[in-house]
Amino acid sequence: MGYIGKNWRGVKNSINLSQKFLNKVKPEDALKNKIEGAGKKMEQQILRLEQAHNKLKQSHEHIFKKIVEAKKTRNESMARTYATELGEIRKVRDRIGNAKLSMEQIKLRLNTVSELGDIVVTLSPCMSLIKGLAPSISTLMPQMHSSMENLTSTLGDMITDSSLTQESMTPTDQGNEETEAILKEAHDVLESRTLSSIPEPPTTLLKNSSKENESMI
Repeated sequence: MGYIGKNWRGVKNSINLSQKFLNKVKPEDALKNKIEGAGKKMEQQILRLEQAHNKLKQSHEHIFKKIVEAKKTRNESMARTYATELGEIRKVRDRIGNAKLSMEQIKLRLNTVSELGDIVVTLSPCMSLIKGLAPSISTLMPQMHSSMENLTSTLGDMITDSSLTQESMTPTDQGNEETEAILKEAHDVLESRTLSSIPEPPTTLLKNSSKENESMI
């Protein structure tokens, strides 16, 4: 019995040592898993935005061709109607494109998180930006509302689990500057990707369409 008890104490001590080791490794592994999980959710959102953006680009090309055909047949009324529709499509296309690029910038920053201390620096401005994007994306694509909320919740849990205090999560001037930097990067990329390959509709049509819309308001 003494031999068994001695062996059991040895096993128990070994288990305790293993548990202590696991407790040290576990937070880093947990953080890594959460970062990977958040990254995958972000990729899904980016993919859905890209798909919507591509559909709008196709619609843009299709309607522009209709404007050209209407001009060929001298159907100015139809051409103006299509020009008005094209203008609205451009607005939505650009907003979705901007949201997609912003999400890509956030994902790049998420990939830089490797330690608990990095979370507050990286995720605080990203959280502010995602909360700002969520209403816009939900308005343009209602089907993404729940998934955007889920993403926000996941990032929020990461901050909470890193034992940050409420004060540390309060937006700071540095956080606001970082948020503005992300938006500027996305805006600059969007400007550099102007669709030069897609011909612009006649300027006079868009101007006339805009004047007609203003007169109707």
